[in-house]
Amino acid sequence: MGQDTFADDFNVRSYTNNDGSENFLGGWVETGENTNATNGRIRIDNNGTNRRLRFTNMDGRYITRNLDLSAYATATLTLDYERTNGDETITVQMYNGSNFVSVGVLSGTGSFSYNLNPNEISANSAIRFIATDGNWDVNQERIYIDNLLFTAQLPNQPPVVAGSGSQTYCPGGSVPVAESINITDPDDTTTTAVYIQISNGYVNGEDLLTLTGSHPNITASWDATQGEITLLGPAAYSEFETAILATEFSSSSTNPSGTRQFSITVGEANFLPSTQHYYEFVSDPGITWTDAEAAASNRTYFGLQGYLVTLTSQQEADFSGSQAQGVGWIGANDVAVEGEWRWVTGPEAGTLFWNGGVGGTTITYDFWNNNEPNNCCGGEDYAHITDNSVGIQGSWNDLPNTGGGGAYASQGYVVEYGGMTGDPILNLTATTSITIDNTGPTWVTATGALDETYECATDVPGLSACSDLRTTYFNEQQYSWGFGLQNNTGSVVDSWEVQITNADYQLDPTQLSNQSAFDYSEIDNGDGTFDLILTGTSSIPAFGGIPGGNIQWSGVNFGFNPSSDGISILCGAVTFTPPVATDDCGAVTVTQISDVITTFNSQNDYVRVITYQAIDSSGNTSVPFTKTITVNDSTDPTASNPPNMNVFCSDDIPLPDVTVVDDEADNCSGQLTVMHIGDISDGGSNPETITRTYRISDLAGNSTDVTQSIIVSDFLVTTQPSNVSTIAGTSISFSVVADNVDIWQWQVSTNSGATFTDITDGADYSGAQTSTLTLSDTAVDISKNGFMYRVLVSNSSSSCTAVASDNASLTVAVGSVITNRRITYRVKKE
Repeated sequence: MGQDTFADDFNVRSYTNNDGSENFLGGWVETGENTNATNGRIRIDNNGTNRRLRFTNMDGRYITRNLDLSAYATATLTLDYERTNGDETITVQMYNGSNFVSVGVLSGTGSFSYNLNPNEISANSAIRFIATDGNWDVNQERIYIDNLLFTAQLPNQPPVVAGSGSQTYCPGGSVPVAESINITDPDDTTTTAVYIQISNGYVNGEDLLTLTGSHPNITASWDATQGEITLLGPAAYSEFETAILATEFSSSSTNPSGTRQFSITVGEANFLPSTQHYYEFVSDPGITWTDAEAAASNRTYFGLQGYLVTLTSQQEADFSGSQAQGVGWIGANDVAVEGEWRWVTGPEAGTLFWNGGVGGTTITYDFWNNNEPNNCCGGEDYAHITDNSVGIQGSWNDLPNTGGGGAYASQGYVVEYGGMTGDPILNLTATTSITIDNTGPTWVTATGALDETYECATDVPGLSACSDLRTTYFNEQQYSWGFGLQNNTGSVVDSWEVQITNADYQLDPTQLSNQSAFDYSEIDNGDGTFDLILTGTSSIPAFGGIPGGNIQWSGVNFGFNPSSDGISILCGAVTFTPPVATDDCGAVTVTQISDVITTFNSQNDYVRVITYQAIDSSGNTSVPFTKTITVNDSTDPTASNPPNMNVFCSDDIPLPDVTVVDDEADNCSGQLTVMHIGDISDGGSNPETITRTYRISDLAGNSTDVTQSIIVSDFLVTTQPSNVSTIAGTSISFSVVADNVDIWQWQVSTNSGATFTDITDGADYSGAQTSTLTLSDTAVDISKNGFMYRVLVSNSSSSCTAVASDNASLTVAVGSVITNRRITYRVKKE
């Protein structure tokens, strides 16, 4: 811990001497006379070999000097003094932030030492020398002061402790509590002690911490109550680091369990990792709760503000109760309202945690002893940790402020440090842990690392047809089912599998014999048949059979004569590489415990899960490791669009025909299905395009759509026949232009369009079945005046109804007009 000095040796006759490592804020200032270091009743005398600050005939005079001590934790004032004449005294005063207070009286000859109070250590610290009374004899009484020195200690910078450790403890052995440790301190290289505590999971009477090896400057002592080993120096930090790494955990239990957490702390307070707070029991037998509350609040720990402990969890209660050196007061009372128990100290001040007396209501967390709090014996309003001899170890009871007698007498109080506003961030503690090996091996192979995905079932690696094994028998009858295998060779068959394909029955594996010899799975083929698969779990020895015997179903009654495609035997090397496991306490054996299809949608869309388990030499088993094989055909089938079609009306549109898709194919084997999805019109008119969609789907649900365009081009008269006006005896014609037609049939109406009749070629008409109808000159007479003509158009390749053109009228007039007696005649000229 560093220190500075503020000093005045008075060797120079000046009030501004600074003989220490730091300077005063100014010079000495006299009150009651002029400030002069060489003249007056207060001066530095002129003895060249022994100059000192001299006081003569002081009466009400005094001298003051200021200094800044705000950066320091403590300060000590020392000086020498000598009275050469008389019997008067000088009072030494320090400024406490409000006024000057007397801290000593200089009488006679000697040395003076004083440790400054905290309120005297500030940016405005000051020292004053003043006459104790005003009855000094003129020039007869004289006092000297020399070697004035303030020794100021800088705050002790806390060390920083960093460490790691997360190991496995093998029952019956021992293991270091830390794998690495590093202690650094900005102002110290040594310390007096290091404390290693089992801060979580401690089992008193079983767990033990032991310092191993030779450490000349460090001794160890074990406290079974606290579960703490003290490494006592003093010694260099490097020596403590070596000792910490040599401290080992062991348990006398034959079957320990759980985890242990260790707190490695430079400092006496115990550290709880879950709260990141420090705790210490202060022994003070008979102290009252109110005095304990005040004393705790006056304590600090490397700058952390102390307070009576607040226990908000079972772990914290155990740590400060059953695992503490003594029992004492905690920071709760119900003084404000009887029965309303609140934490009244620390960050939780004001928090209600219990309401009522015995049998009351827990609000947050409590740990009352049996039949507490009972407010016994005239009133008990203060919380106390119960003595271990009374009820539940580490629990609480209520007591009066002065405590009780016997087992209920207060032994002291528990202080908590941490969580207060303004607290510094400390790294005084390293936290490590061990896990007791009773949970089994762990997997080195990462979850999912062995998972595989394939497009098609045929892509999945598998065993091949096996000639090394033969069936000794295979029964497949209504009342009998089973099989046996025989190894025909002198070599071990490591892996084997029996497949019974397209069976019209299913097996109940729980009813089969020798169940440990196989894993069972089946595939639903979707057509009422199943593929039954029995995969061996152990090898078949040379010239031997299935370990454990044949596999059969005794007492079966299928209700019918079952059938299948027969039994197939596969064998060979292990298909898949198993995962890797590790264990700190012995060799590991990995076995496959199941191989099942968990989801089956189709032969190219399923999930197969292979499960492995590892076991160590102690018989601890791992959690299962699963390898997932996903067969997921995600590739769509392929097919070409069918040829487009042209039709003339909706009646010509053919029904959907899936056979028009004739080149469908898929990446995986299996049936493809072609189905008509629908027809969609583009809403057009002459032409209208209808898109007909077919969908090709595989068993995995992948599909591809192909389309066929059906173009509907209606019979359309693009140029309608025109009305004709002519003179009788003149040949005329009606003509149309039409698309998509090769049949014309002209018609005539003699009743203004009410009905029409077909026209045939003859003397009057020609072109009756062409796009142009011609009337001969002889046919055009006045009798056809008002006739209407139209044509029906169609196509010989279509079944569509013919389309009629617009009606065209024929108007016929006579060739000349003769008027006689007001009668007009129109005649044809020859």
